[in-house]
This record gives sequence, structure tokens and C-alpha cells, in this order.
Amino acid sequence: MVMMGRFFLVFFLGLVVLVSPSIALTAADFPSTPPVEERVVDQAQVFSRATTGELNQNLSQLTTYGVEANLLTMERVDYGSTPTTVATNLLEGWQQQAPGDRLVVLMEAKTGQVAIVASPSLASTLPPTLLQSTAEDTIATQVRRGEGYRVTMLQGLERIEAVLAGGEDPGPPVLEAAMPSVASNVPSREETAASNALTWVAVLLGLGTVIPMVTWWVFSR
Repeated sequence: MVMMGRFFLVFFLGLVVLVSPSIALTAADFPSTPPVEERVVDQAQVFSRATTGELNQNLSQLTTYGVEANLLTMERVDYGSTPTTVATNLLEGWQQQAPGDRLVVLMEAKTGQVAIVASPSLASTLPPTLLQSTAEDTIATQVRRGEGYRVTMLQGLERIEAVLAGGEDPGPPVLEAAMPSVASNVPSREETAASNALTWVAVLLGLGTVIPMVTWWVFSR
């Protein structure tokens, strides 16, 4: 029994060691230097190979404006941390390795939370309000509405690129308003039942009036 107990204890601890890093991540679980060739680090595996290539191309396009950008996904952050904390720690560490104008987009797949942080040198071009709105309104909200990771991420990167190019902020996607209900000429089940009930009441009242009169007429002759 003692040996069996020790076996299960060792087996359980081994599972904890193997599984925990893949579930809860911190900045230390990502590359110590910013990836350049493959700018997408999809730890949560939410993108297809084709989508990863498309996003990598969009991220590389931002170098035209002097911005080094990376997109990372994770299953969930470590206890007591947030996606913003992880993204900020990554940005600061990468800045030390390769100083410059840098942008980090991080998504936690479990909750759908998104964080976008940028170097202080980009604050005038990409203010925190813009980054927060892009993270929440353009990407996270759309993901929760079921729009899909690919579409929402592309929309977020396109919004940032539009501002970097000197254009107006296009803002988040406009949510479609609910279509007003159209009145139907087809009666509902309740209306049909009520209509049938009124018909039977009318018939019974009519019979209740006619039958006594006919009976009196027949027997009075």
C-alpha cells in the first residue's frame, strides 16, 4: 500500500510538472528575444497555418512605419496575473534585447481577453486609449460574439495600421442593430385557439335559443 501510494504521488506530481506550464503561462514562457521571422507565437493553437501566415504578413507590414510588432496567444495567464501584465513584461524584456518602437498583442484564449501594449515612444502615435479600444472593442468583443480569431485579429491590425499610416482612426466595427420584427398575418396558436373558442360559444348560444323555440312550436300545434 505504501509503495502504491508513493507511485500515485510521483505520477501526480509528474502530471503537474508536465501540464501546468502548458495551461498557465507567464512572460518567461515566451521567447526571450522578439521573434522576427515568425512574428506570431500561437501557444494556444487557435490559428490555422494559413491564418498564422496571413497574420505574420500583416505584422511584418508594420515595419514599413518603423514598428516591430508581435502577436502571441496563450491558453491562460498564471494565477494573480493578467494579459496586460504578461504583455508589458514581454515588451520591457524585448526592449532591453532590441530597443526600438515595438508593439505586442497578446490574447488569452480561455477568457478571450486581449492586451495591446506599445513602446513609450509610440504613445503620441498609438495612444493607450486607441490600443485599449482596439484590444477590447475591435478584437475581444468580436471574439465573444463568435466572429472568429482570424477576422477579429486582422481587423485589429488593420485599425492600427490605418493610424500608423497617418489616417483617421476607423474605430471598432459597427455592431448590427437588431432588425425590427415584422407583423405577421398568420395567426398564432393562441389566437387560433381563442378564435375557435369564440366560434363554439356563438354556436352553442345560437342552439340554446333556436332549439327551445322549435320545440315550443312543434308541441303547440
